[in-house]
Amino acid sequence: MKRILLTLAFSISITGIAQSNSPLTANFNKLPQESIYAHTNNDFLLTGETLYYKIYCFDTNKNFSDYSKVAYIELINSDNVSVLKQKVNLKDGNGNGDFFINTDVKTGTYKLAAYTQWMQNKQAFFEKNIFIVNPFSDKLKSTVEGKSNSSVSSTIPSVNNTSINLFNGLQSSYGTRQKITLDFINNLNFDGKISISVKQKSNLNLPSGTNGKEVSTSNLVNKSNIYLPELRGSIIQGTVTSKTEGTKIPNVLLSLSLKGNHDYLPQTALTNDAGEFYFNMLDVDVDKISIQILDKERENYDIQLKEKGIVKTNFDDFPEMTVDQKTIDVIKNRSIYSQIENAFYTVKKDSILKTSKKDPLFNQIKKTYVLDDYKRFKTVRETFIEVIEGAGFVKRNDSYKISITDSDASETLNYLPSLLIIDGHIVYDHNDLIGYNSRKIKSISVVSDKYYYGNAIYQGIIIVDTFKKDFIANTKGTKDFTIQPVQPEKLYFFQQHETNNQRIPDYRTQLYWNPNLNLTQKQLSFYTSDVTGEFEIDAQGFTKDGKFVSVKKTFTVN
Repeated sequence: MKRILLTLAFSISITGIAQSNSPLTANFNKLPQESIYAHTNNDFLLTGETLYYKIYCFDTNKNFSDYSKVAYIELINSDNVSVLKQKVNLKDGNGNGDFFINTDVKTGTYKLAAYTQWMQNKQAFFEKNIFIVNPFSDKLKSTVEGKSNSSVSSTIPSVNNTSINLFNGLQSSYGTRQKITLDFINNLNFDGKISISVKQKSNLNLPSGTNGKEVSTSNLVNKSNIYLPELRGSIIQGTVTSKTEGTKIPNVLLSLSLKGNHDYLPQTALTNDAGEFYFNMLDVDVDKISIQILDKERENYDIQLKEKGIVKTNFDDFPEMTVDQKTIDVIKNRSIYSQIENAFYTVKKDSILKTSKKDPLFNQIKKTYVLDDYKRFKTVRETFIEVIEGAGFVKRNDSYKISITDSDASETLNYLPSLLIIDGHIVYDHNDLIGYNSRKIKSISVVSDKYYYGNAIYQGIIIVDTFKKDFIANTKGTKDFTIQPVQPEKLYFFQQHETNNQRIPDYRTQLYWNPNLNLTQKQLSFYTSDVTGEFEIDAQGFTKDGKFVSVKKTFTVN
């Protein structure tokens, strides 16, 4: 109950910030704060390899945070330019994803920065060094033979540490393509989250920065540019301004739709006194959206989205990579291995797990007509007359309007306007539909009941989906944007040699990665590859009360 009340107080406080122009006071610091730790599978990679990561997000008391539902992670080069950026969903303070390091990434030292939008108010983030080599384009500085670089000591997260033994059964050596089975400790009393990586151990003389550290560059909040916590999913925010005067316009109604996803009605929002709008979107898995101004003066307004950046101050500590002959040999071998693995990508693909979403009530009450299931008619008006039940066009003052009848509604309610949505966007001029080529329409759906949408009530809804989703191109007051989608949840592929793909080459140096180790199972199993040498098991995680746990064990493959 205490946690529920705290979350409610947090939401009320933030709502007040969003709707008011008054300066923030020192009370801002009394609101719950967040911090992040990121576990990565490796801190030295080649182009063609994959960087896997697991994010742990904590509240002020070092418990898994229930506040932010989204986290951001970036790879920043020595010029302080973000070269890769992703957004991941957080569930109970946990999230994960992966970066494929393509050949556009240059050799050098990079910063991996992870943060929530709420953390940006104090420029707080987690950072660690990532070293990348592009063997196809860049040369590295070599050290004098016989000398090596000094290693940068790692920074342990600022939490209490605890020791734990996870499993038994690890042998000192295995053969190639052999199954390794580890038995979890019986009655393991662990209440927390753990991620695990099994990879080839290269033992390179490079700066490490293994665990990373928490960084906060400012204790001062920029009161004119507040980043709101994403309590209910991704926040898409921006402003509406006058095209002629550039002033910000309050009390403007807008709608937002996801391009290509018409299972839900467009969301609506109203600009505040500062002309700002906010949309809360859960599980945004597309990168294209459209925002539509629903005001009568929409032709005179413009829409801008707020940029989401991370570091306003520059990183200045990029340890220089120099290599010896041993490192060069490791790079050559791993480059060959990754090229072979990528050549067989089609048979080793990860599986995208579909997010289980509840069927919205909207989908349950609408009736959909797929027009290819019926005789096709030349015009949209004929299609409505012959195919669509309970809806049609009515001519009023030399203009056509869609009318949806409801036998249960009074005569007065039947004169309410009907809502027309085409390709996910609201269309006010229904003449645009009646003059449209009916053969370009894929389906027409009808909701015959009264529907409250935004600040209005409508007698029913007509939803039209075209084949090419291009109808909205002629609608005024609409602007398309590219946004950062959340990373899909994956089931990562790792080779098995007992049942399938036995003739496929296996040169994995990353034998296993599991961002959410299930300790309720009795065993953990994975297979070695055709690569020999020393391998390391690296398990990291946190107890429920914020204690950092780490288990590292090694074995050899001969």
